[in-house]
Amino acid sequence: MHLNLKEIRIAKGQTQKAVADYIGCSSVVYSRYETGDREPSIDMVVRIADCFGVSIDDIVGRLRPNESELTAYENALLLAARNADERARQDALSMLSAHSDDNKKEDLA
Repeated sequence: MHLNLKEIRIAKGQTQKAVADYIGCSSVVYSRYETGDREPSIDMVVRIADCFGVSIDDIVGRLRPNESELTAYENALLLAARNADERARQDALSMLSAHSDDNKKEDLA
């Protein structure tokens, strides 16, 4: 099973050592979780989710029921937004809003 550990860790600006220290394992063990060479126990997955401030669903890549109608691209945008800091979220929203079809129609009127 592929876990989104590395992607989430990088998005959160954490090091492998910091995460390993938080969850109570060695950096080597945590690195193996990221590479898929070792699967963490459910207890470890919960600790990792707590460390990152995300849900277990985010770690295992499980879509929530209200996300099931979204495209893969929309889900990728949503995950990126959830893992970004506030400034990045605001910048992205401003940029996307400025380029929306509604704004283009208003500019032509």
